[in-house]
Amino acid sequence: MRKLVGLPIKPPKAEGSDIQLKCNYCINECILSKDDVSYCGLRNISKKETGELPFPSRSKGYIHGYIDANPTNCCNAWFCPAGTSRGYPDYSDYNEPEFGTYSYAAFLYGCTFSCLFCQNYSHKQFQKRHLFDSETLANQIVKNEKITCLCYFGGTPEAQLPFTINLAELILKKIKKQNAVRKFRVCWEWNGSGNKALVDKCMNIAIKTGGNIKFDLKSFDEKLNLALCGVSNSRTLDNFKYLADNYFGTRGKEMPEMSGCTLMVPGYVNHEEVELIATFISEINPDIPYSLLVFHGDYQMRDLSITPRDQALKCLKVAQKYLKNVHLGNKFLLGFS
Repeated sequence: MRKLVGLPIKPPKAEGSDIQLKCNYCINECILSKDDVSYCGLRNISKKETGELPFPSRSKGYIHGYIDANPTNCCNAWFCPAGTSRGYPDYSDYNEPEFGTYSYAAFLYGCTFSCLFCQNYSHKQFQKRHLFDSETLANQIVKNEKITCLCYFGGTPEAQLPFTINLAELILKKIKKQNAVRKFRVCWEWNGSGNKALVDKCMNIAIKTGGNIKFDLKSFDEKLNLALCGVSNSRTLDNFKYLADNYFGTRGKEMPEMSGCTLMVPGYVNHEEVELIATFISEINPDIPYSLLVFHGDYQMRDLSITPRDQALKCLKVAQKYLKNVHLGNKFLLGFS
């Protein structure tokens, strides 16, 4: 699958005098020679030198941004200020869902995983024209006062975390400079494989602004994660526990700082796997929100059916045994299963 799109099968690990670049943004920790491409695809020294594909940086990122009407179909819309009355008046001017406002959806190219069922696989097809500077984007976002939140997704933000942090800080700085009494939240949706120090910075921005972080807990069993996503989930689970232990509950029960989310892949992620994930979360804090998503076939797993209704309801029941805030997303798909 990865060969089809010109990506390495495993994270490159150059040695000795061949080393040109070391990257520590995610669990893969690629070490590149001149001829290597990083696992996410965003770092290719040969193409950088020719100017064909410059590296992303704090000031430039590979991104497709657009505005999305609130409340969005975000996995956390069931508890965030954009989709509910929560956060009023500290983080939202609306004592109800924020109808008439927008979320800036920041689709980031590149991914640190390689999921067979990826629903946003266009992240692999980036080009130089997708490279934008943070100053320009920040000015565009600040100019539109109807934008009340920024949501990073992809792909996954981990491959470009310094850029996402810089863009968020620039936006907040510009809003403050205008002396504007403007609520603006920043959220991340990711697979959780990022560098812990960078992940910590993201969480602090999310907490300060009223945003949140959604972890895709694709599985609990490491071998299953390797089979479905190509990469270990050890960093994901470590980062989830780290953030939950240190930050969950900072703003009280009404404004959860983070959540977990699992796609119920037929034949792979069943009620037994969900029970392992729910147990893991509950042992940290049973109040942490958890979403179950109904699967539909995509990318290299188009041959699978939609999650059967019985499987979805069984997973929901199991999760509710351990956790207090469980949500079933994509329910409309069950009508087709």
